[in-house]
Amino acid sequence: MKNIDEPTPRSRRLPALLVGAALLMNGATAVNGQSKSGYGSSHSLEGGDSVTEDIQQDDINTGAAFPIRGQPLKPWFDAKRRWYDKYGLKLNFSLQTLHQHSNNQTGETTAAAGRAEINGSWELVGRGTKNIGKLTFRVENRSTLGTEIPPSKLGNQFGSGTLVGTGFSDYSEANLSELAWRQALMNGRFRFVFGKISAVGWYGAHALSSPKRGFQNTALQASNTRAFPGRGFGLGVGYEFTPRLVAVAGIHDANAKTTSNPFDTIHQGEFLKSVELRYYLSTPERARWDQVRLQLWHQDARVEANVPESYGASFVASKLMFGDRVMPFMLAGISSGGASIFEKDVAVGVSFDFDTTASKARDVLGIGLAWGDPSNSVLQEQVTGEIYYRFQILDNLAITPSVQMIRNPVAYPGKDTITVVGLRIRATF
Repeated sequence: MKNIDEPTPRSRRLPALLVGAALLMNGATAVNGQSKSGYGSSHSLEGGDSVTEDIQQDDINTGAAFPIRGQPLKPWFDAKRRWYDKYGLKLNFSLQTLHQHSNNQTGETTAAAGRAEINGSWELVGRGTKNIGKLTFRVENRSTLGTEIPPSKLGNQFGSGTLVGTGFSDYSEANLSELAWRQALMNGRFRFVFGKISAVGWYGAHALSSPKRGFQNTALQASNTRAFPGRGFGLGVGYEFTPRLVAVAGIHDANAKTTSNPFDTIHQGEFLKSVELRYYLSTPERARWDQVRLQLWHQDARVEANVPESYGASFVASKLMFGDRVMPFMLAGISSGGASIFEKDVAVGVSFDFDTTASKARDVLGIGLAWGDPSNSVLQEQVTGEIYYRFQILDNLAITPSVQMIRNPVAYPGKDTITVVGLRIRATF
């Protein structure tokens, strides 16, 4: 068994590597708000932890609290720009760690994990038009850093109904978590995607949903009344009725596991079906922030997993206000059948953006509060709060301290409140 008081050599190297990489990468090739590699807007229908969102958001130059003079890796960004101009290939690399500690009296109290990713988007059809066809992919590795468990399992130690360390689990080896074809037609108004994709990132997301940039607790990322299969075979379509009114629908393998071969479960023929109607409150360019979404979903009975047929609805709304520096949001959901942890939930929150640019804030303070009523009547209602501050210390290095308060964890009736403190470090290039 590992001694959690003595980090492994790998756990000592990765945080240092994060800082070192960011120091080298600092000194971007573009002014604040512009693209570092010439990628521009993705016009993606997805949010949260998605390939297209990561590529687009991480390529925006937001500036830094402590800029470093000079451009030591200007050739790197210039090379990415040339690859895109010549071949239509966009690449995004990131390294991130999450360290968390809780005050529960049973089980493990400390968790840490690292996550390394390569995201790619290769435009192969229709370049220079609105009807682009592209291959997207993600290769990633996640592993604990000197602790017995990763942050994704810390909430299990005290009976939380939601994950307190989303996105930071432990894979046994590198994993191809996305391989999909995305196509736009009808002058970009109709789009579809098929392949190994996420059933989560498509629906119910808001601008703070990403576990790598926003809230860490799933209670504040999206409604937990929804079914949450892993990444597997799926098909998604989207149609733009007007620039402000968009419908998205999809069908996904209900038994998918992100780390498994998708052929292992698709033959069971049990699917999650979903449709979501979106209304953008201002312009499509501000759709990440100014939006209202309503999702309806149905999941077939999962026979081997002993999960009955389930269905539900979820809602999310957000709006940038006060000179684009404040974004309140609200989400809610209701479900029946037991496929999700909660039968009903509601969450509200707000972000305060500092040093804003045309398309992304440099530093962000996020505050959120959520309530959930479990599908299992034996469990108790849970209230979750989280506050975080994402500080862009260098152009390619962000640190995010956070505090979570979980009151009445659903499966821990003897404990009123658990506190989880965390520190996320993320380098992108």
